[in-house]
Amino acid sequence: MKPMLEAINVATNTSFKIETYSATSYCESTGWHIHPEFELVYVKNGSGQLHIGSKKRQYTNGVLVLLGGNIPHADFGNKDFKDNLEVVVQFKKDFLEERLKAFPELEGVKQLIEKSRHVLIFDEETKNIVSDKFENFHNLENQGKLVNLLSIFDYLSTYGVSRNLFDTIPLNKYRKDEIWRLEQAFEYVNGNYNKIISVMEISAKLGLTPNSFCRFFKKMTHRNFIDFVNEFRIEKAIEHFNANNTVIAEAMYKSGFNDPSYFTRQFKRYQGITPTNYLKLKYGESS
Repeated sequence: MKPMLEAINVATNTSFKIETYSATSYCESTGWHIHPEFELVYVKNGSGQLHIGSKKRQYTNGVLVLLGGNIPHADFGNKDFKDNLEVVVQFKKDFLEERLKAFPELEGVKQLIEKSRHVLIFDEETKNIVSDKFENFHNLENQGKLVNLLSIFDYLSTYGVSRNLFDTIPLNKYRKDEIWRLEQAFEYVNGNYNKIISVMEISAKLGLTPNSFCRFFKKMTHRNFIDFVNEFRIEKAIEHFNANNTVIAEAMYKSGFNDPSYFTRQFKRYQGITPTNYLKLKYGESS
């Protein structure tokens, strides 16, 4: 079975995405999936299985893994202990190509990330040494998170002990043109979610008819394109709400919705509550 292509929603004011999950707020399973972003995953403790490409490996006391983009994999975490923690860092290839190349001092980090195409599994001592840094991400603002991430990469590239999961770079079951088209579709939505999203326009960019594009997107992601766009926009509305208690109307327009009732329906569909109730829970009052 082909893995589902997953879109990673990186906030507009960051170069990467960090999610922290506890035993009570664990990562919702996406099943067997693939995405073009690189991924660094820290699991504090407990036992589980790494299923990456054609390989399966057991771990017994947490794990620290770095894998390159476009490598199919299953979820990594487990729910063995109440104090377990999973931190997932995802970053796009332009984070490497545009940011890191500006600093020759980061050559070791660039080499480490290049090796991630073989999938790196770090030993338990390395994981334990950098554990505090992973567990501190949720206390930091964006600038602090970047410094913390570079500090982790510095240690891993200089002192980290790891083994390759693959001897050669694994090949996924998608054709390069399929991956390219999905990346272009995701980037189009990321750059135009606050405007009118045109299926005709994105189809033409990808050399497909609108009907062919919709079938292609459904085949690759197991979901309808419009559903994907609406959920993406709701996530952007959440970003606006979380940043500064933005009023509902402002968040609605900034995330690409024009109809308040439709926005409310979509928000409740993907968040389980209305925008008004979301703001009440977060800030204790309506906006």
